[in-house]
Amino acid sequence: DAFEADLGQPLPADLRAWWLLPNVSSDHWIPEAFAPVSLDEALETHAIWLLVAQQEGDSFDENGRPETRYLREFMPIALSPGGDGLIVDMRPGDTHGAVLLWDHETWTLDIPQWTSVTSMLQDIAQALEGGTPALLSHATLGGSQEPSSATIDGAQDLTWQPTAA
Repeated sequence: DAFEADLGQPLPADLRAWWLLPNVSSDHWIPEAFAPVSLDEALETHAIWLLVAQQEGDSFDENGRPETRYLREFMPIALSPGGDGLIVDMRPGDTHGAVLLWDHETWTLDIPQWTSVTSMLQDIAQALEGGTPALLSHATLGGSQEPSSATIDGAQDLTWQPTAA
């Protein structure tokens, strides 16, 4: 509620529902080895990434355009072991509610991985249940992440392996 008040707009309904799900595993079950974060961890990560963006100050690319910075309208929902995040974009526009990859080193945004938290969960469920690759729509639209198929190793750990689109 406090985050919504700070933004001045409601969270997408599926994002709110995401944090109300009981017993969501913090294992790395989202393609590219992302693990869901709790609301508390999301708010903490959000505050840290905003502080880093503020401390870095303005930066411009070779064409004089401002470079991407982490914005208060982004909310992390999952983190990778390497420090990258999946964020939900709450800016008005075409990507509102979409799940995007936030690269903590390059600070670049790509084509949305998924159009919403709901579409992310549906894509992962379909990949796990049907043995089909996840992220096909992202790849079809020219996104940088390759489609991935789930595999279970001998220790019963889930991993995602790139597959041909």
